[in-house]
Amino acid sequence: MNKKPGHAIRPRTLTAIIDTAIGLLNVDPGVSMSEIAHAAGVGRATLHRHFHQKNDLLRTIGAQCVNEMNAAVLAVDSPDNRAVDRLFAMLTNVIPLGDRYAFLRFEWLEDESLQMGYEAQLEWATALVEHLKSECEIAEDIPTSWAVAQVDQVIWNAWNAVSTGQVSADDATQLAMRTLLKGLG
Repeated sequence: MNKKPGHAIRPRTLTAIIDTAIGLLNVDPGVSMSEIAHAAGVGRATLHRHFHQKNDLLRTIGAQCVNEMNAAVLAVDSPDNRAVDRLFAMLTNVIPLGDRYAFLRFEWLEDESLQMGYEAQLEWATALVEHLKSECEIAEDIPTSWAVAQVDQVIWNAWNAVSTGQVSADDATQLAMRTLLKGLG
């Protein structure tokens, strides 16, 4: 978030702006900053004082998404559990976030810190896939990078299916597990 010195944003105002933007962006990724300001109940000047451009707002939302996904993963990341149980728990925690963040699929943000957060998530997924392979849940001859890409894509697909009302989050989790571990056959 780009803030000018001496202009602190109240947490309630920031939450209203971000929550409103998320809601509007999920309906129309092309929504304007003016529309976001109006719907959030703040003036355009207030919005632009804290988010100079739409990309600044999107970066803030992207960072929030990365933080929530990391928290969802860390909440279930116990090396004492079987990898398949960790995968299921991760999907159970991450897929419901799609209702909020599905629109980010269409926003390619070239923010280094967001990319680093995403890379850290892929590293976690890589370690999980390796554990799944060692437990014979994923075939040993499948390249790890291929399996990680499938995990990533299945999450995006689940987010889209849940956000468009095609399936519930619970059903999407079950379908994701089935797709990742058994394929479509």
